[in-house]
Amino acid sequence: ILATGGRLPGVRTTLYPYQIEGVAFLAGTGRALLADDMGLGKTLQAIGAAAWLRQHEGVRRVLIICPASLKHQWAREIERFTGLETQIIQGPVAERGVQYRSDAACHIVNYELILRDLAVLNETLCPDLVIMDEAQRIKNWRTRIAAAVKRIPSRYAFVLTGTPLENRLEDLYSLMQVVDPQVLGPLWRYLVDFHVTDDRGKVLGYRNLSVLRKRLAPVMLRRDRRLVREQLPERIVQRLDVVLTPRQRELHDTAMSAAGRLAQIARRRPLTPSEQNRLLAALQQARMACNAAGLVDKETRGAPKLDELADILSEVCLQSGLKAVVFSQWERMTQMAEARIARMGLGCVRLHGGVPTAKRGELMDRFREDDSVQVFLSTDAGGVGLNLQSGAVLVNLDVPWNPAVLEQRNARIHRLGQTRTVQIITMVAADSYEAQVFALVRNKQDLFDNVVNEDATEDVIGVSKRLLETLVENLAGPVAGVEPGAEETEAAPVESPEAQPAAATAPAPTAADTTTLAIRNCIEALQQALGPRIERIFGSGGGLVAVLDRVDSEADRLAEQLSARVPVALIDRLALRGLQRLGGGSPLAETQTYFDAAAATGQAAEPLLRRQAREKLTAARLLVDQQLFDSALELVFAALLSAAAHKAGLAAPLNRAEVGVWAYGEALPRGLLDQRQVGLLMRAFSFAQGGAAPATLVSGLLEDAARFVESLP
Repeated sequence: ILATGGRLPGVRTTLYPYQIEGVAFLAGTGRALLADDMGLGKTLQAIGAAAWLRQHEGVRRVLIICPASLKHQWAREIERFTGLETQIIQGPVAERGVQYRSDAACHIVNYELILRDLAVLNETLCPDLVIMDEAQRIKNWRTRIAAAVKRIPSRYAFVLTGTPLENRLEDLYSLMQVVDPQVLGPLWRYLVDFHVTDDRGKVLGYRNLSVLRKRLAPVMLRRDRRLVREQLPERIVQRLDVVLTPRQRELHDTAMSAAGRLAQIARRRPLTPSEQNRLLAALQQARMACNAAGLVDKETRGAPKLDELADILSEVCLQSGLKAVVFSQWERMTQMAEARIARMGLGCVRLHGGVPTAKRGELMDRFREDDSVQVFLSTDAGGVGLNLQSGAVLVNLDVPWNPAVLEQRNARIHRLGQTRTVQIITMVAADSYEAQVFALVRNKQDLFDNVVNEDATEDVIGVSKRLLETLVENLAGPVAGVEPGAEETEAAPVESPEAQPAAATAPAPTAADTTTLAIRNCIEALQQALGPRIERIFGSGGGLVAVLDRVDSEADRLAEQLSARVPVALIDRLALRGLQRLGGGSPLAETQTYFDAAAATGQAAEPLLRRQAREKLTAARLLVDQQLFDSALELVFAALLSAAAHKAGLAAPLNRAEVGVWAYGEALPRGLLDQRQVGLLMRAFSFAQGGAAPATLVSGLLEDAARFVESLP
């Protein structure tokens, strides 16, 4: 291995000399502990050693045990460096059983599943090599997970951790039980040989450490950054996938569903300013949910990203004595991180848009000069113009929309004057909208415009036009409607039980079958395109009537397109009431109901205008939280137009151009709204006309509007 010069067969990269030494140590020893400092590439060294053992020692089945957040990262690294097939173990018991039986070269499982799957793992997988990453997870030999891991038989075992000993010598003993129990002998002998205790058995100190080092040398390799500084690149970049909690997934998926509906509209026509703001708010909510559910619901505590941050800072700051810089786009996320860091006993300073420019230098000075301040927390207000070379590790808790912003963050520590290799870790919510954004940032940077200038002081950034177009394209999916030539490609209807045997020729579809199929396709197209705007769909004689909240030109064009196959008519609620008054003479007298929104929910549906007002206020609140007050103001005004129309018994939101005349000429004289409600509506109108308002006034307007909407029947 040492003679390869860094070019290992089967590994698609050139390794640094110290990494080649690590590969040789792992493969040559067979069962070993690699305790390199964070950022030195323990994963790559283990992959290289595994590839060598596959080629030269007959290793066929490799089991990687790691934290759940690292499973996808391991799969990506194995594919990137070796091209070997991987199988991530996840899902219900039955699915996991099938996954263990797959022919993949590498199976990747998290520590928690080992306890549940130990029997099937040993009976079915029978690994030749076990790799344990972040092995400090089993430092407590008394835990059930640690006991289960040690019951997996394998010829080879690689134990990887940057912190083999955190608090007590017993931590090291537990790890060595996996590598080779004979090295340290029985626990009682280990305690006697290396511990100093009082008469009651309390540990007072440790002894014979030179003997301990000599025993460990054949099976443990440890290098820190200082020893290999000359070999390292200037910057080490790492992606860390973090799994969402169920609550985060719920909030994320709800927001993405709302964004998808607006994206479908954007495929057919330009979005109105109100719709653009609602799309922005939905995407903001999805990204916030990727960080922490508490950013959205203001109630949920903690987050997986904060747990991962604590693990990183424990190794970087507590174990290695280095300093770290942590970025998030959301100020509230930095507050949550600050509280978590304080509980760890680490000193930190926090920069955000509300910190006066004159005081920012003081924060940097404390981080640079005060050894007790090991963490610098910042929103993107600190992404430009700051020199933070005191930090050796930078953690991005989220992915900005703009690649330039991400690079500005990274440049805070990787800049002229930095004397050491820096490590940059970007956390990405797995299987999420954030992961899509990260892929665009990394692979399609030409699609992004720079939306932050060098002297920006805001905590948030907006979405550029070209990025919005890209996101809409990804969210919208196929265009709703009937494709040309679809009539010739429809599948034949399913035969009835009385149909002829399979060998016989299937009967041609009848006219009724064709009509039924066409109606079903049109209903699906209407629901995909118009979504929650549809209140009912019914019809007879081969035609369809859809009742909408309102009928606009875009919806009418869709109906005209669909009518090429099935006659489709669109009406609003007022027209429906008028037709129902005709009784038996109505063309709707004999109809079949295909869809009823109220029945579909199993309860009385929330009045449409009230629901619209509530949803717009929710979106406005998200924008206010991110200090996008102008965009939020537009949504608050739109919500009040819908709420006032609902209160007055109207079928559609008020026309903003006529709101003043209607409020004082009709609503107030007729008692449709009271003086306070009219005053609220006109206050929003005056702010919206001006296009902007102070933050405190927008926040106050939002709260007043929320109380009005909640009071509606």
